[in-house]
Amino acid sequence: MKKSLKIIFTVILLVGFVAVGFAQKPEHAGKKEKTVKKIKKEKKNVQEEIQENKQKKDKVEKKLKKEKKEKIEELEEKGNSYGKEKYGLEGKAYGQERARQAKLQKEEKTKQLENTMKKGESKANDARERVKVAKENLKAKKKQGKITDEDYSEKMEKLEAIEKEADILEKKVKKGKKLRKLEAN
Repeated sequence: MKKSLKIIFTVILLVGFVAVGFAQKPEHAGKKEKTVKKIKKEKKNVQEEIQENKQKKDKVEKKLKKEKKEKIEELEEKGNSYGKEKYGLEGKAYGQERARQAKLQKEEKTKQLENTMKKGESKANDARERVKVAKENLKAKKKQGKITDEDYSEKMEKLEAIEKEADILEKKVKKGKKLRKLEAN
């Protein structure tokens, strides 16, 4: 009987310890696994975003390098490059040819300047004559009473503005003539 009491007592204690062990198990035992999975998932998403950003950055850098290279090539092509294409000439002959080309360019530019000055002068003179005729017509219409004082004053203001523009154009032409005289000396 002592043996059976010992066995019963041990079984009761064993059951009691097991029950206490289950009773003290945390409430959130399954949630730990869920949070670990969630953290791993977020970590994976962050790593993917970092990878995507690196790829985008690499693409942008490649594009910038390509554009920079193209601009450098473009600038090299656009330059005067007075020495790259020598037309088979060397030394003194090349220098003389280059000087001849420069003189031709200068003459061409002076001809263009003269043409623009002549056009400017003719435009200014034309404008002055038209304004003069328009003013005379306005004065005649006002004397006849065909237009009101308000219309007359508005149109006169417009004509005076045109006259001022013609003055500005004449000043520019005179300035161009002075520059031409200075270059000739």
